[in-house]
Amino acid sequence: MTETVQRLARYQDDLARLLAALEPAERAEVLDGVREHIEAALAEVPGEASEADVNRILAELGSPGQVAEAALAERPATGPYTPGATGVVTTIDLLRSKLVGRWVPPVALVAVMVGGAFVFWGFPAILLGAGILAIAIAPLWTGAERVWGAIGLPLCSFMIFPGSLLFLRASVGGISLFTVGFYLFAAASVTIAIVLVIRGSRRAAQYARTHHAAPASGGVS
Repeated sequence: MTETVQRLARYQDDLARLLAALEPAERAEVLDGVREHIEAALAEVPGEASEADVNRILAELGSPGQVAEAALAERPATGPYTPGATGVVTTIDLLRSKLVGRWVPPVALVAVMVGGAFVFWGFPAILLGAGILAIAIAPLWTGAERVWGAIGLPLCSFMIFPGSLLFLRASVGGISLFTVGFYLFAAASVTIAIVLVIRGSRRAAQYARTHHAAPASGGVS
């Protein structure tokens, strides 16, 4: 690894540590934007980037401290709970701080999918409610992803059996619409769940890396 590549990597590592206070989804968005800027700038450099090229690219971005300060200034006034925080800590803040593990995405999405599909049996409604609550509160998804997880996925899962039963006696060209409805809603549910598990798990892993690395940072500016 060349010195220029190492400098760019250190810059992004320093920035990630300084953004530890952000929610994983917000931090990932900032880091992705910085990485895309660096990659685009390097693509315009003929051959291998020189030290002067790296200085120019980093100057365009600003120091990690400046980027982090701007990103933190844009976050809502109420941030995630941290041990030792002063003032009244709400239950939601506490839950948000706990729902950042890698286990959260698969457990929450499976609970919603299974709970929605079998909600007619009664007790799976508990799974459904718990899963929706976790998706809505956990800081591992964007707003649009939460809508898909907390509304789109339960609806698709719920329709696997009721939607199929609506077409129980119908058929087109000898093909049972019961079968079509079953597989259609099942495929939609599985697709939504897989996408959200992947995205949530990626942010949980990134949160774990930056959270553990944060104490090692030392006044980068």
